[in-house]
Amino acid sequence: MRLRMLSCALGLSIGCAAAAAPPSLRIERSPFGSGLQNATGTENADPVADFGVWHVPQYLPGYPTAATIWPRVIEVPCIKDVCAGYSITPAMGRGEYLFFRKASP
Repeated sequence: MRLRMLSCALGLSIGCAAAAAPPSLRIERSPFGSGLQNATGTENADPVADFGVWHVPQYLPGYPTAATIWPRVIEVPCIKDVCAGYSITPAMGRGEYLFFRKASP
């Protein structure tokens, strides 16, 4: 068993399963919405465990709390690894965390 662990640590392929890196995904930055504010381009999204949802920093005007209040998931159209940005609307509800899921355009 120790030999197997050592071989995995050294990158040798003696029956060890390589940990799969999460796929990369980017989302367009949007004022009052997805991504860091006052920047252009795309933001790297982080997968949330293996739930099939992603998260990026976002600007939520009028919501000063750092607590997660009713976390929710929205669908965002994506082409390959780049997704359209989103703006926060009252219809999305309150809260600090908004997660997104890839949807076909």
